[in-house]
Amino acid sequence: KELSYTNVLDIEGAAAIALEFRRPTVAILKHTNPCGVGCADEDLREAWEKAFETDKQAPFGGVIVINRPMNLALAKVIGEIFTDVIIAPDYDADARAHLQKKKNLRLMQMLPSVAEALKQPVLRSAPGGLMVMDSDSKALGLDNIEKKVVTERPPNKEEIEAMRFAWRVVKHVKSNAIVFAAHDRTLGIGAGQMSRVDSCRIAVWKAEQAGLSLKGSAVASDAFFPFPDGLVSCAEAGATCAIQPGGSVK
Repeated sequence: KELSYTNVLDIEGAAAIALEFRRPTVAILKHTNPCGVGCADEDLREAWEKAFETDKQAPFGGVIVINRPMNLALAKVIGEIFTDVIIAPDYDADARAHLQKKKNLRLMQMLPSVAEALKQPVLRSAPGGLMVMDSDSKALGLDNIEKKVVTERPPNKEEIEAMRFAWRVVKHVKSNAIVFAAHDRTLGIGAGQMSRVDSCRIAVWKAEQAGLSLKGSAVASDAFFPFPDGLVSCAEAGATCAIQPGGSVK
């Protein structure tokens, strides 16, 4: 089946988020927004379950990307839901045969060269010409994160790892973007709202709908919190630490 315009954009976004992680990772995207991301030490099935549990409704007709070869165990689980595109670096023969039974599913192979391709300048049309922007090919600001603490209580090791994970994901969520996460999975995602506090509320609501606790979670914001209400909302939901670019006079 041919790829649609939206499919191509989703595939680009999926490849970019897969490259953020070194551990075995599964990400589910819908209309270029990640709706669930999970990591595991070895088992891709475990990574899938973490990603899928974040939001079991949104993945319908979405894009799934993994950064390890697809095995049969994972292929059988993914095959139970309707998916437009699956992306993996490779496919075990039995996994490929199983997935190819689904008539309208597109299987994509992510070649190593995609990492360099995503570093190319980003072009956007504008009235009268084009806008050109350098590509941010990785989540920035994670080096020496311990030295960038501005709160009276420094985050513990587990909170730092959760903030690292959330920061890598929130980079790929449309602004205003809020992501609640543990060290290895997303817990609630709020995307594309006109008010940042509304993105917070949606992320909290999504976590509640999924039956996931935000107690002790980390929250990431893709831009500064303009007012305290967003941070207060996140804290009331259970988050104990936050990572954000800063810059608000409030």
